Amino acid sequence: MLVGGLALVACSPRAADISATVSGAPPRDAGTISPPAARAPAVVAAPVAAPSEGASAPPPSPSRARTLELTFVGDVIFGRYRGSGFDPIPEGDFPVFGEIADMLASDVLVGNLETPIVRDLPLASPIGSRYRFGASPELARHLRDGGFSVMSLANNHWYDQRIAGVAQSPEILRELGVMPIGAAVREPPVFRVETFEKAGWKIGFIAITTRTNAPVREGGPILPYLPTDEIKKTIAPVITDARGTHDIVVVVVHWGEEYAEAPNYAQVSAAHAMIDAGADLVIGHHPHVLQAIERYGQGVVAYSLGNFLFENTHDIPRLTGVLRVRARAEGRCLERVVFHPAYIKRLPVQHPVPATGGLGKRVRQRVIDQASRFDTSFSVEGEELVLTAPGCP
Repeated sequence: MLVGGLALVACSPRAADISATVSGAPPRDAGTISPPAARAPAVVAAPVAAPSEGASAPPPSPSRARTLELTFVGDVIFGRYRGSGFDPIPEGDFPVFGEIADMLASDVLVGNLETPIVRDLPLASPIGSRYRFGASPELARHLRDGGFSVMSLANNHWYDQRIAGVAQSPEILRELGVMPIGAAVREPPVFRVETFEKAGWKIGFIAITTRTNAPVREGGPILPYLPTDEIKKTIAPVITDARGTHDIVVVVVHWGEEYAEAPNYAQVSAAHAMIDAGADLVIGHHPHVLQAIERYGQGVVAYSLGNFLFENTHDIPRLTGVLRVRARAEGRCLERVVFHPAYIKRLPVQHPVPATGGLGKRVRQRVIDQASRFDTSFSVEGEELVLTAPGCP
């Protein structure tokens, strides 16, 4: 059984959601979500110095595994509304993550969920925008079956199912044994660290978005949304606080321009500031295409991991992959960083599969070219790319 709930300093819309017993967890050990701390640290809008080496990690736990493996993917949807009604992904029980299961297998699997989940999915969209997403609990079960541990809800489609989706998405994810991060809240702090525990490790997740399709209304739930140029001032203090109490800190950020080949200057500046503040990893999405993976200092930035389970199977948007990071407890460092090339296959339904042969070479070359913009290099090992920049001492 998995004990689920919104973790550490996160404020839940309802106190009853803080701690609950969840059935139907994955067959593997899915990890645990920490109970809330007694007091949430304030978000201080002030500059912070980079943490000093040697004093930045929490005291080692005797039960903590020597290493921890985390895998990350990009945008996941389970269907969209068209003129004819709702078009699900998949139709029927097709195991959409089955063909890529070996690449996803790790201690912690993280993605971005762009389809709000509601218990009674309406046949017609409750909003009028062109791109409208949604999912039922039956469709969302593919996350559990695929081994997902953590899913971000901080993205521009957070309000596609209105208040029902905002309230029910985190509830349903917890019931499936998946930890939601970046959900809208009704009480401060809006920007918060959420703790996931696995193999004796405390992983601090901070999920934010610089994009929203719906205004934040007074008296309603508040999304962890802010402009890119405010990330350093607002998020850096949260990261620094989290670093002192966690074995690894991961910022998951929904940002950038759709289909842009590269991140803009504000994104790069913000990413570097987050690493300087103490983040080990910055994982981005929203552009729907693969962008650069950069080794910056002792951290790694993936500016956009593109689509992963998505309807768009056009030439470039279908190129995707899985970012695998092995962290080492001793010295608090990223021991190995690997990119597994993949693509979104069209038939029998849209679903991610490993990219091999000529298609694999194409994905690898895109990642290599994008990383070269940041003087970051990869070596080719079979079908995989391995970050060649210095890692652990």
